Amino acid sequence: MNNTLDIRLVNAHNDDKNQEDEIETEEQVELRKLEKLDLIETKVKSVEQELRSMKDSIEFAHSEVKDLKSDNEERKKTDELTRQQIEKLEKENEILHKSVIDLKTRSMRDNLVFYNIDENKDENTTDIIHQIMEHKLGMENAAREVKINRSHRLGKQRFGATKPRPIVAKFKFIPTANEFYKTQEN
Repeated sequence: MNNTLDIRLVNAHNDDKNQEDEIETEEQVELRKLEKLDLIETKVKSVEQELRSMKDSIEFAHSEVKDLKSDNEERKKTDELTRQQIEKLEKENEILHKSVIDLKTRSMRDNLVFYNIDENKDENTTDIIHQIMEHKLGMENAAREVKINRSHRLGKQRFGATKPRPIVAKFKFIPTANEFYKTQEN
């Protein structure tokens, strides 16, 4: 019986040893699982942090897009106002341009231009016009009766030019210019 008891004790001891080994193995498995869970938890926290960062970045981008849209709308309004002002200024410029042309035309209606009159260095163009009127056109006392406000040669003097520059004369009264036209018709 002693032998049986010894065998039982040895078997019990071996069973205890096997159970301890199994428990230790299970503990090691559990520890590895816990370590894996800790690693997973760390990775999840990292992913959550990245997601929060991405969310903040997306919210910032949305805010920027909203601001840009607002700025763009303001620029569109400003551009439209600028376009309207430009159109208004262009119309005013056209009106002013026509007015200037009208004024130039009116101021030039008393002018006559004389061509192919010999040119001298220190000439008096008013005297030349009076002489032409008296001698070539037969208008008596033209120097006293025909008033010329001013007269001059057109353009810059060109040395060596074969053709003389024309003379423009502004008569004081329109009837004088009309009288000159009548002598030209005859």
